[in-house]
Amino acid sequence: MNDTRPDDSKKKENLYVILALQGGGALGAFQAGAYQALSEYGYEPDWVTGISIGAINASIIAGNKTKEDRLKKLKEFWDLVAGDLDWWERIPNYSEKLTNIWRVSLSSIGGVSGFFRPNYIPAPFADPNSPEASSWYNTDNLKETLQKLVDFEFLNHQSKDHVRLSLGATRVFGAESRTFQSFDSPHPVDPDNPDDKRVEIKVEHIMASGALAPWFPGVWISEDKASPEDKASPKRRLYWDGGITSNSSFKLIMEHLPAVDETIGDKKVVIFVVDLWGAFEREPTTFDEVCWRIKQTQYSSRIEQDIRYAREYISSARLLPPTETSPPSGPSEKARLIDKARRIDVVRVTYHSHPNEIPCGDALFSRTEIRRRLRDGYAAMLSRLETKPRPWKIEFDRLSEEHQRYKDANVAIHLF
Repeated sequence: MNDTRPDDSKKKENLYVILALQGGGALGAFQAGAYQALSEYGYEPDWVTGISIGAINASIIAGNKTKEDRLKKLKEFWDLVAGDLDWWERIPNYSEKLTNIWRVSLSSIGGVSGFFRPNYIPAPFADPNSPEASSWYNTDNLKETLQKLVDFEFLNHQSKDHVRLSLGATRVFGAESRTFQSFDSPHPVDPDNPDDKRVEIKVEHIMASGALAPWFPGVWISEDKASPEDKASPKRRLYWDGGITSNSSFKLIMEHLPAVDETIGDKKVVIFVVDLWGAFEREPTTFDEVCWRIKQTQYSSRIEQDIRYAREYISSARLLPPTETSPPSGPSEKARLIDKARRIDVVRVTYHSHPNEIPCGDALFSRTEIRRRLRDGYAAMLSRLETKPRPWKIEFDRLSEEHQRYKDANVAIHLF
């Protein structure tokens, strides 16, 4: 992988680049490889959204100022979490599938360096009032890792170099999806909606997005408003992994895209959606393949729904007649904020599983697999960027008939 690509492609093409990263555990290395290809071609994201492992990758990207630092810190993270199984890589591999099962077992028993470790007392035997009672693993190591790899001062500082960040989490009380974002929505539909307000992103927000229960402990986060019963102390809420309610960070974009219109200016919007769970492969024929396909379906279905929703939402919004300049009060008022002239392209890049993928492939933290997924992500994104014309330059007449209905709305979806 080289770094000799032009670094001004985005500026020359007048693009506003958004990168959407979903959850997928060890599959997240594919996202890091895809980002490297984007960076080398000069398409640094202006806005990154993430859930679970996608939240970690997104925070490292948004939390470092230069592309060199971003790539360096991403490499450092994936080198760290792949490091504990080096000795196993030296043993002859007579059956890759059995080898992968053994690697997952080792990670389950011993944990993953810089990420998580088993609780010293198993959850069923722990004190019911202790944190160990609610999870199998301790994630203090991840907290230390994130504090080293993310520059939180830069992440939360509003400047011209600032990369917008949106993280998805699940609030346990009420089972509600919640968004933590590093920017204010200038046109909130509901002034009391916390998802339309900027929060100071801290390490707890990133960890909350990846707190996959019951394996990892939930994360308590203080709310802005104090409790009515005790105004001296802030209210605290417990959060779990955002993928529990929706594993698609694409929805975090659609909810707030109109709110950044003034920032985008006259640029065309290109949204890169990195899909780790695309079920577009051969029909499953073995028990392992069936189990893997079930997991793909569970974690990928929301992306399908969100893409369909996005097409209909933007299309309807742009075809609505302009309204008065009164403050937006609902979806129809919010819709008028979407510029009808600007084209929006969604480029979906999908991870394709290896023939020897096992049902627990998302828990397979081994150097061999992580390197393969980094290469695959790089190659998948590179093929999109090296194809001429690039997706966002293709005229609507050359797209499939399905896209013709969105031609008037100036919205194109590209699935790869």
